[in-house]
Amino acid sequence: MLGVAVLLTVFNRREKTLACLDNCYRQIDGMKAAREYEFTVYLVDDGSTDGTSEAIRENFPQVELIQGDGGLFWNRGMRLAWEKAAEKDYDFYLWLNDDTLMKEGALAALMETSGFLKHKAIIAGTCENSAGELSYGGRTRSNKLIAPDPAIPVPCYMFNGNLVLVPKAVYEVLGSLEPKYQHTFGDYDYGVRAVKAGIPRVVAPGVLASCDRNPGIPKWRDSSYTLKERVRYLMTPKGRPPKEQFLFDSRLNGIFYAMGHGLSLTFKLLFPKRNII
Repeated sequence: MLGVAVLLTVFNRREKTLACLDNCYRQIDGMKAAREYEFTVYLVDDGSTDGTSEAIRENFPQVELIQGDGGLFWNRGMRLAWEKAAEKDYDFYLWLNDDTLMKEGALAALMETSGFLKHKAIIAGTCENSAGELSYGGRTRSNKLIAPDPAIPVPCYMFNGNLVLVPKAVYEVLGSLEPKYQHTFGDYDYGVRAVKAGIPRVVAPGVLASCDRNPGIPKWRDSSYTLKERVRYLMTPKGRPPKEQFLFDSRLNGIFYAMGHGLSLTFKLLFPKRNII
């Protein structure tokens, strides 16, 4: 059987994490009869204080639970999970967010799409929110979300990291996520690196999962905060750390684009808008 490592990183979202794991294992159970794949979940708990690790040990003792130091955030937490999984040399690595719930048949659809492309492409799954609107998935170079075709894979440039299948052949070329990013950019950056390496990236057919987007505007753009507060939020891992933003923009569209985008973000920081949500 082919081995699949499911990678997650979590922090203080106990109930969402448990719901995600329950959903994931139901998907895995649904594929056992075919005896084609064997799944192992690698989960980094980055210092949760809400009993997440204890609940995982009690309800899902089969999970390979890895403890973080509280400062990993999404990108580096996923890197740690991937690093541990790669020690076992899996055939596939599946990224999964803890707030993402797969629809029935989602895992099978990802694997089938990968097989159609000879297991040499990155497969992104599309998510919808509770209102049935597309929320995450494959994206164009200009960051526009791509609607999936109901029957065939659709090319994309980059992708959100909510539900992504990376075959071993891709990992052997690209390696893991970029360590210079803390939280944001790592998923998009992986797509950009794949483009430069000539690795196909596609959106799997259909909507495969549900996940709501975070509401409102970023705090660093919210006029209800002082300029000092907005600058502080901008510099946090979940904001737009300038060095990380510049690195990603440079890889995406070159240094002059990165400089121009930096000026645009500065303007938005200095002249924010009101968060009405």
